[in-house]
Amino acid sequence: MNAKRMKKGRRWLPLVGLLLLTAILFSYAMFQGGFVSWFLFYSFLPFGLHAFAVALYPIRRVAVSRTVPAKRYHAGEPIPVTVRMELPWAIPPAALTVSGQEPRHGGAMAAWPFRRRLSCAWSLSLPRGRHQLDIVRLEASDALGFVNKAESFSAPCTIIVYPRYWPWPAEMVREWFAYGKEARPLAYRRDLAVAAGAREYAPGDKMSWVHWKASARRQALMTKEFDEQRNDDWIVVLDGAASPWFEELVTLAASIAKALINEGVPVGLLVTGKARSYLAPRRSEEQWPSLLLCLAEAEANGSAPLASQLAEEGNWRTAAGCVVVTSRLSAELAAQLRAMASKRCIVLYVVNREWGEDERRWADGLRHAGVHVSHMPPQSWQTVRQGGEDG
Repeated sequence: MNAKRMKKGRRWLPLVGLLLLTAILFSYAMFQGGFVSWFLFYSFLPFGLHAFAVALYPIRRVAVSRTVPAKRYHAGEPIPVTVRMELPWAIPPAALTVSGQEPRHGGAMAAWPFRRRLSCAWSLSLPRGRHQLDIVRLEASDALGFVNKAESFSAPCTIIVYPRYWPWPAEMVREWFAYGKEARPLAYRRDLAVAAGAREYAPGDKMSWVHWKASARRQALMTKEFDEQRNDDWIVVLDGAASPWFEELVTLAASIAKALINEGVPVGLLVTGKARSYLAPRRSEEQWPSLLLCLAEAEANGSAPLASQLAEEGNWRTAAGCVVVTSRLSAELAAQLRAMASKRCIVLYVVNREWGEDERRWADGLRHAGVHVSHMPPQSWQTVRQGGEDG
């Protein structure tokens, strides 16, 4: 209650100061007389009346809206933002500053030439992710800066910034297919007579495949897994563990997924971590936007080792190939990938600094097991921090 009273008191301080200054100048002119004293009073009078009008102006009654053109924005791209204002009535303050809630949300200055409808625009540069913009702040002042009024308005707007991705060589993708030629059968066959197990339901699964008993036990929708499941699906796995190179990993995962889609391969995505997300492989035009959205919202908040999460994952039995993108190579992860490589093609990309002797030994063991292993130093990804290449 006291805070509200203090805030109201501060709002009236400029008005009291204006009245006091006007009274002083008028008293000086009355008692002193002469051209100079009255010249000072009449010269100040227009500015004083203008400041008085700004001080009484109901800025809280301004209707504010914010719009962003509907477009897919990638990290590092300028995002145009337009703020429109409808004023209760038109008066000309010297400056009307419009800004976002935070300094990085931009701002601009709008003129007020006796118009009720104003608009101003500026560009934002936001990192990858889903951003919820809410507050727009208006600051109005008079010509001499005697009065400064500010008010915050709610103008919600959601902006999704997708990751950048690089053109990935098609020859490298075809090399993966040859590398795991025996593990990539193109036929799609299922023995629907016997269910060998159950896994989590994924969008696109038929309702006739739902395992109702397992669903009742797990309190979640489960899908039957059959003895014969062979297809040409590929899964891109993004390690969601905390890492200083997580943005590079996201860009690499997006680049690889785009390259596989360009080759006509059904691609799915698994992002490990606390908020695990899985996108089932599909061969359709809608898959790429879905993949980009999933990668845009990915966060590096995982604490469990990637090897344990891969061991618990039940979707590997249906995939012909898997691309794992991580920044850590451990003995546990190497052992898990060797076990997975016996039934499908495995591609591993590790983004970190120089490898030690242990990492080299684990990588050599994986190559002998048929795993395609590549080490990518962060120095080769400098442009990723600056937005990378647009796709």
